[in-house]
Parts: sequence; structure tokens; C-alpha cells
Amino acid sequence: MRSIFEDTDIKSNLEEAKKGGSNTLPLVLWFVAAIFIAGTWSVYRWVDNRPAPEPPPPPVSLADVKQTTEAFSKFNKLVQMDKWDEAEKLLSVAAMQKLKNDNKTLRESMLGDRKNDRVVEAASTPSGDRTPEKVRQDCVYKFMDGQYRIIPLVLIMENGKLVIDSWWDEVPAQKSTAGAM
Repeated sequence: MRSIFEDTDIKSNLEEAKKGGSNTLPLVLWFVAAIFIAGTWSVYRWVDNRPAPEPPPPPVSLADVKQTTEAFSKFNKLVQMDKWDEAEKLLSVAAMQKLKNDNKTLRESMLGDRKNDRVVEAASTPSGDRTPEKVRQDCVYKFMDGQYRIIPLVLIMENGKLVIDSWWDEVPAQKSTAGAM
């Protein structure tokens, strides 16, 4: 004979079976947890092995020797390659205005009577001057016949860019001593 307790156990087992209690549900949950752990680990490895981003470039400055040297080298390279139009893009507004006022091209203004000769080599010399407002660098331009011309280039900062401001000798005004006696 069955007791009341056995009937309730059988009844609860039947109700559980009718609910649809699945034997595969725990297996699916473990599978989802394993995929989550594997995905998290792979994202961690990807972030850990990624190269660090490059630092931003330094701000444009006349005090930075590397930046000024690159600016002079770029200008000289364009002159040597006979790309005067591109070299004019590296000029300041004041320098462009001077060219316009003189009604000359950059080539005519820089090379003067040698304007029709080809520059075969353009390089910076070790001589120059550095102030907080500008950097002056003497550059030598060698021609096909072996002759050369040394031209002082002045670099300034204009609108956040390093630009060539002048290529002529700025001779300070000399004091007159005639009336001093």
C-alpha cells in the first residue's frame, strides 16, 4: 500500500515532467558561458598585443632644429629639382608680396643674372643665425659650370607653418658719420 508521502512525490515528479524541464538547458548555459569567456580572452589578447598609437607630432616651432632643417631642406630640394612653383608655396605672405611688387618670379629674384642656369646642387651651409622670431640659414646653390652662389634664407612661423620669408641680405642701416665732426 502506498502512503500519502509517496503520492505527493509521484505527483510532483509528474508535474515537473509536464512543465517541460529540459535536461539540455544546463548544457546550453555552460556552452554560452564558455563562448563568453573565450570571447573576453580573445579581446584581451587583441588589445594587449596591439601596438601603441604613435604620439602626436610636436607643435611647429622655430626652436626645434629638426623642423627648421626639414623646412630648409624641402625648399632647397624643390629649387634643385627646378620646381619653382612648388617652392613658391613655401613662401610667406610678405615674401609673395615682395615678388609681386618687384614683378619677378622666385627664380629671377633668387638667382638674379643666373636665372636661366640650372641649379645642380642646393644645400645648407653650417653658418646661420637663430632668434626667437626667425632662423637664418646660408644655402649654397651650385650651377652646371661649377660656379656657386650663397643665398641667406630666413625662416619664420606664419599661420602655424614654417615659411621662407626672405632670401636677400638684410643689411642694417649704417649711421652716417659725416656730420659728426
